Amino acid sequence: MADSDNEAKDISNSLERSSGQKWCSRRSPGKVRVLITPTLFSLRDVDTVKQEFSAELWFEIFYKDPNLKGIKNRDEVDWDNQWDPRIEIRNTVTVEKNVTQQNLIEVVGEDVPIVHEFRKVRATFKADMNLADFPVDHQKLTIQLMSGWSTKRVELRKNYGSIDNISDDDFADDDQWKVIKYLECNPGEKGNKQSKTFGKYPLYNITAHVQRKTTFYMWNTVLVLFVIMGLSFTVFSIPPEEHKDRLGITFTLLLTTVAFKLVVSQYLPTVSYLTLLDKYVLGCIIFQCCVAVENTLASVFWDKKSARMFDRVCGSILAVVFVLAHLIFGKMIRLKRIKNDSELLEIEYKFKRLKGKIEEAYKEREKYKGQPGDTKSNLIIKGFTDDEVQEFEQNTESNSEEVPLNNV
Repeated sequence: MADSDNEAKDISNSLERSSGQKWCSRRSPGKVRVLITPTLFSLRDVDTVKQEFSAELWFEIFYKDPNLKGIKNRDEVDWDNQWDPRIEIRNTVTVEKNVTQQNLIEVVGEDVPIVHEFRKVRATFKADMNLADFPVDHQKLTIQLMSGWSTKRVELRKNYGSIDNISDDDFADDDQWKVIKYLECNPGEKGNKQSKTFGKYPLYNITAHVQRKTTFYMWNTVLVLFVIMGLSFTVFSIPPEEHKDRLGITFTLLLTTVAFKLVVSQYLPTVSYLTLLDKYVLGCIIFQCCVAVENTLASVFWDKKSARMFDRVCGSILAVVFVLAHLIFGKMIRLKRIKNDSELLEIEYKFKRLKGKIEEAYKEREKYKGQPGDTKSNLIIKGFTDDEVQEFEQNTESNSEEVPLNNV
C-alpha cells in the first residue's frame, strides 16, 4: 500500500509545472474572469541590440472559485489540489526568482470568497522593439502573461480597483532612457495554429514605455557627420585641374563616414529596415559620392574657365542640397518627437484620470467601511462584472479626449 502511495506521489510530482502548479488541478465550472494588478520594479538593462530588458514584476491575481463556497480561512484550502488559472509568463529569457503566495479575501454578503494570489518574478524578458525612429524612438517593453486554459475557460482582465504602477526610483538606465510612470495593460488572445482543438488562449500584456534620450547620438554621431559633410566643401578651394588632391581629400572624408556607419551599426540589431539614423548616415555617404563625381567631371574640361564655371555651379547646387537636406532631417526629428510625446502624454493622462477615480473610490469606501457590501480587506477589487468594466473604461476614454496634445 505504501508503494502505491509513493508511486501516486511520483506521478503527481511529474505533473507539476516549474511554477508549482499542477495540470491535474480541479476544474472550475463555467468561465472564470481573472483580474490582474501588476507593479514593475528594478527595470534595467534595456538592450536594443539583443532586444531584451530585465525587471522584477510583482503581480496580483484575483478570481472567484465556486468550489470554495463557504470557506473563509486560507488554511482550510488544499492549494495543491485547488483550481488554478495556470498563468505563466511567455517571453522570459532567464528567470532568477519566482515566488507565489495565496490568500482568501472574504466578501461580506457573499458565500464565495475572492482568491488572491501574489507573485514575484525577477527575470530577463524578450521584447519586440521597433527601431525605425532611432535615435528619437520610444520603446514598448512588454511582459506577456498567458493562461494555460483556453478563452472558453478563463478571461484575463484588468483590476480597476488599483492603478498599474512602475517604480522608476531604481531605474538603472536613467542616463539613456526616460521611463513613463504608468503601465499600459491590455488583454489579448493567442491562437494555436497547430491544433484547433484547444482554440485560443487568453493573454495579458503588461507594457512599460521608455523614451530614448537622444543627446549622446546627436553630439557624437550626427554632429560629427555634419562637420565631415561640411568639410567636403573645402575641395572647391582647390583648382579643378588638381583633381588628384581633390579626390584624395574627398575619399578620405568618405572613408571616415563609412567608419562612422560601422560604429552606428553597433547600437542596433540586424534589422531589415533603415532607422532614421541609418538614413542620415547613408545620405552623408551619397552626398560625398556626389562630390567625388563632381570633382571627376570638373577635371575633364580642357578649358579652365569652363571647368571653374562648372565647379562653381555644382558647388552652389550641392550647398543648397546640403542646407535643405538638414532642414528636412531636423523637421523629421521634430515631427517624430512630437508624435512620440503625444502618444506618451495620452497614456499618462489616461492613467492619471483612472488614478483619480480609484482614489475617489477609496475615499468613498472609508465612509461605508464595515457596512454591508464591504470586504474584510483594504483592497478595492473591480472588474468582475461587465458593468464595472464599462463604468471605468467609459470614464477614461471620455477623459482621454481632453488631453492637450498640441501642447507637447
